[in-house]
Amino acid sequence: MRKYKPASPEKKKIALKEMKEYLSKAESYFSKDKVMAAKYVQKARRSGMRYKVSFPKTLKKKFCKHCHSYLKQGVNVTVRTNKSNVVYTCKECKGVMRFGYN
Repeated sequence: MRKYKPASPEKKKIALKEMKEYLSKAESYFSKDKVMAAKYVQKARRSGMRYKVSFPKTLKKKFCKHCHSYLKQGVNVTVRTNKSNVVYTCKECKGVMRFGYN
């Protein structure tokens, strides 16, 4: 098993900043071009994977985990509550994501 050097805290901060910037760009491009918005989501995911940084809870809910498209409530995602979960259903790929109430 290969051992990796952990990323420095400075690099993790830079990666988190890049991820937030890419998702804000995806939000701005969403109304114009959904394909371009999906590309920015992919870039955000790649920058996070490069330094092994996971998305914060608030950012995880902004894109589909199955098709990686940017999600905007009322346009391409339905949000429902179910017992102890919030259920997001992507209208593009019919993927279902469940998040706890926390």
